[in-house]
Formats: sequence, structure tokens, C-alpha cells
Amino acid sequence: MAEKILIASGKGGVGKSTFSVFLAKNLAGKDKKVLVIDSDTGLGSLDILFGVPDKVVNSWADVIADGCDAKQAVLEISTNLYLMPSPRFFEGEIPDDIFKNITRQLDDEYDVVIIDASAGIDDNLKRCAYACDRAIFVATADEISVRCAASAAIEVQKHGILYDDMRIVINRYVKKAALKSKLLNIDGVIDKTGISLLGILPEDKKVPFMSVTNDTPSSKSVFIGAVDRIADRMLGKNVPLNFKKFK
Repeated sequence: MAEKILIASGKGGVGKSTFSVFLAKNLAGKDKKVLVIDSDTGLGSLDILFGVPDKVVNSWADVIADGCDAKQAVLEISTNLYLMPSPRFFEGEIPDDIFKNITRQLDDEYDVVIIDASAGIDDNLKRCAYACDRAIFVATADEISVRCAASAAIEVQKHGILYDDMRIVINRYVKKAALKSKLLNIDGVIDKTGISLLGILPEDKKVPFMSVTNDTPSSKSVFIGAVDRIADRMLGKNVPLNFKKFK
């Protein structure tokens, strides 16, 4: 069965969807067959971040409406990497069991299913949590983002994912700012969320513009190295944080 991982944040704008894309690409490069599901109805962005907006035909909404089966709603991005897009428009309720059943239909097809939840604490987050085995929360090292991640974790725990199966990724970390107390330090983020640390991603100037420029960080960049270490830890490897090169 595929391992199903929720990527959540609570607060929008912290780089959650971008992290989902880079994590999926890295895991696919490690010979894992990866499916990413964009759960954000009307506000989905993963097709753009993957560079395939013109190739989208079906979404998970078509599966719910019996317009196609789950496999027909999946778009191949590259070797080992696949996307199930979100619908541009969808009216009506989406029962938790129905959304979970979509992932069950694909259990034998993939090693990892990443579900990118929408920002906020709403039915979407709860529905995604119900379908997943564990969760990764993405937060920047500021009080607002960290508080939102902590609140999202509380809601996710209510829907079946234990704190032992949760991890946090600190995104856009600027070491100098943390040293000057302009941002929370690493221990502060962990203490305020109660979630174990999975990894730290540095600020990278190319990342915010990649949906427009298609210019992604170099494979030798500090950012990509940090993503690689996060993926290795997810696969059970004992890898140090190694953020000495962070600015």
C-alpha cells in the first residue's frame, strides 16, 4: 500500500505547495513512484508549479462525479512522478469517505501519495487528514505561522494522525535573522508547535519566482541539498541537519 502523507500549514503563503513539489521530485529521483494530489478546490497551483497547466484534463472532482476512474484523473509529470489536479470549480459536499476512497483506488500504483491540503483549518484539512497516515507541517519561523501550524496540528490529530506521526519543516529560514531574534530559533518553533523537526529549508531567491520564470534552484544549491536531506530522513536514513551553509 502507498504511504499517504499530508502536507499542511495552517497559514497560507509559507511555501507549502512549493515544498510538496520539490519533495515529490526528490522522492521520485530516489526510485519512489510518487503521486501528488492537489486538494485545493478552485485555488490549486500544483499544475502550474509542475509546469503542466495545459495538459490537465481531469481532476479528482471528475472521479467523485463518476466522470472517470481514479487512474484517468492522474497526469504523468516525469519518470516516477504523477499529479492528480484539483478542480477549477466544484459545488457540493465532499464526504471524507469518498475522498479517502480515491486514494485507496491507487494504493497498488504508488509508493508514496502526497496530499497537499489547502491553507487554513477547514473541512479540506480534515478530509485530507482522514485520508493520510502521517503529516508534515510547513511553517516559517515567525509567531503567526508557527501558531497556525500548531492549531492545524491539533485539528489533524482529531482526525486520526497522532503527534508521533507528525513532523515540521521550517521554511525560508534565515540564520542571521534568528540569531538577532528577528525570527524564532529552531527550538522555539519546536516548543511552540509540539511537533518533531523533520528539516530546515533556507531562503532561496529563485523559489518564489519559479511559477513565472520556470527557473528552479540548481541541483547543487543549499536549498536542494536541504530538500534531499528531508527526503532521506523520510526514507529512514539518519541524516544530520547540516545547516552550516545557511545565511
